[in-house]
Amino acid sequence: MELPIDHFRLLGVSPSAGAEEVLRFFQLRLDRIPHPAFTPEVMAQRSELLRRSADLLCDQKMREDYESALLKGASGLELSFNREVAGLILLWEGGVALEAFKLARKALKPPQTPALGSGREADLALVAALSCK
Repeated sequence: MELPIDHFRLLGVSPSAGAEEVLRFFQLRLDRIPHPAFTPEVMAQRSELLRRSADLLCDQKMREDYESALLKGASGLELSFNREVAGLILLWEGGVALEAFKLARKALKPPQTPALGSGREADLALVAALSCK
């Protein structure tokens, strides 16, 4: 799944932010739990995605390559199936609630419908509800 958000918006920093500021915002985002009802698994994946963004933006070479890709038209973050829900949480937290809602709603419909009563279903429903708020 491709999310319409970049690593800068995901962490809440400007593209001119230095490594120290990136790490400060990373820690703030990591410490702020978006909602206590999310499953521990999805919260661990959220932390991993935040860490991945911070690592990329703090490594000068990786950041230059990433910024170059953005300038060439790269549009968003590509996430594996098992990290989609965490990405949707970060999308919602990043102020892109409408897109988070649309993608959560799509993930709740066939053929990708999660098992009834599963943690994935509960997390997707919570993202959709919080995005509507």
